[in-house]
Amino acid sequence: MLAVEKSLEFLIETQQLSREEKQQMFERICENYGRTALCLSGGATFAYYHFGVVKALLEEDLLPKIITGTSGGALVAALVATRTNEELKELLVPSLAKHITACRESVAVCARRWWRTGAVFDSLDWAKQCAWWCRGSMTFREAYERTGRILNVSCVPSDAHSPTILCNYRTSPDCVIWSAVIASAAVPSVLNPVVLMKKTRAGQLVPYSFGHKWKDGSLRTDIPTKALNHQFKVNFTIVSQVNPHINLFFFSSRGSVGQPVTHRKGRGWRGGFLGSAMEQFIKLDLIKWLHFVQRLELLPRPLGQDWSGLWLQQFGGNVTIWPNTIASDFYHILSDPTPARLARMIHEGQQSAFPKVKFVSNRLKIERLAERGRREARLPTDTDSGERRGSIDSIPSEHDLRALLRTSRPGGDPAGGSTTGTEDETTDIDGDGEGDNAILIDGIDEGIGGVLDRSRYQGDALSRKLVGGGTESEGSEGGL
Repeated sequence: MLAVEKSLEFLIETQQLSREEKQQMFERICENYGRTALCLSGGATFAYYHFGVVKALLEEDLLPKIITGTSGGALVAALVATRTNEELKELLVPSLAKHITACRESVAVCARRWWRTGAVFDSLDWAKQCAWWCRGSMTFREAYERTGRILNVSCVPSDAHSPTILCNYRTSPDCVIWSAVIASAAVPSVLNPVVLMKKTRAGQLVPYSFGHKWKDGSLRTDIPTKALNHQFKVNFTIVSQVNPHINLFFFSSRGSVGQPVTHRKGRGWRGGFLGSAMEQFIKLDLIKWLHFVQRLELLPRPLGQDWSGLWLQQFGGNVTIWPNTIASDFYHILSDPTPARLARMIHEGQQSAFPKVKFVSNRLKIERLAERGRREARLPTDTDSGERRGSIDSIPSEHDLRALLRTSRPGGDPAGGSTTGTEDETTDIDGDGEGDNAILIDGIDEGIGGVLDRSRYQGDALSRKLVGGGTESEGSEGGL
């Protein structure tokens, strides 16, 4: 590991390579090495263990730039992605419990609502409360531009055959974060499916995606590893897994990151070799038959939902953190935590993350050095003052555009040897060192300027279209 770090530092500082050679080399290194993402699973109030995991990584300066959340994890991810490191250090304390009031209503009120609407909680009430967590009606694009973190929220369509969506500043830049968080938490019978909302150039909220309704992301994509790899080249995931139906049955017989064991000749198996073998056999056999029954569509569909995805997904990552839960957590699964209970959950989350810190540190050291090399090797521009502008970094760099033009003409020399664009037309939008075309970005900036000039933390009227109605309900004031 130390040799790799020294080698990358030498390549960054050496004068034996030209800037263009360095740029091409570090682009390949970053592409091959990939990026790291922190994935926060669902799990109702179990998701508050994520606060401790985030705090442990934050204190060690190991919080990845890419963060994804599902259901309860989406609420935590939204808090992290809309706040700076200094703000998070002040917020991730037991007194944060005073802002967690989603389950404050009595059992009688919730029972009457369930009998009348089929859902225990009210979508509009949750939208008002979620405004504080998401800094008002902040969009995915605005959150990225404020903190530099890439927030991803998994949502599942209410119909059975439509594809899922991973909301982020690329796929849905103008989508309002609180609407995606509520949609990702819309478990059948707990919360009805909701309509995603987007912010227009005038700052108004209107339905997103033609008014289609969405629900809990844990039903299909609790840990969206494939989508993250496709959209952001993520090939290393740190998963904080607190789903009660998964966490309860988890047993790492062969050890895990930070807790290794040997297994030669059966020695070192946790629980003994025979016990571990029986556990693996039973679990794999159950998964086999569940796949078989699912393909034949023989599984019952309570509440009109196929629940097989809750067991057949991939729930782990390259590093999987399993906070230690207690029996009372199941009793309080749909209740707000007290400061004392939240303090215990934060502490347990930190303790479960500490054994993984060194492994994560080794990974991020190389990744950050590679990104630093690509950032320093790119050509200087007039926008390198540190100001963040634009939001879509998928536009080809000048290097990529030249390569395309070379292949488009015989002999590889476009227009008699000249190339389009100059060195001053490249800029880095997301801070990852990738060159982007500034001329195209200028047009995008003009299009979103009306929204960006407004206050991003003011409250907005929450449209009744969130749940299909026609009236409006006033939203709460956002901000710290």
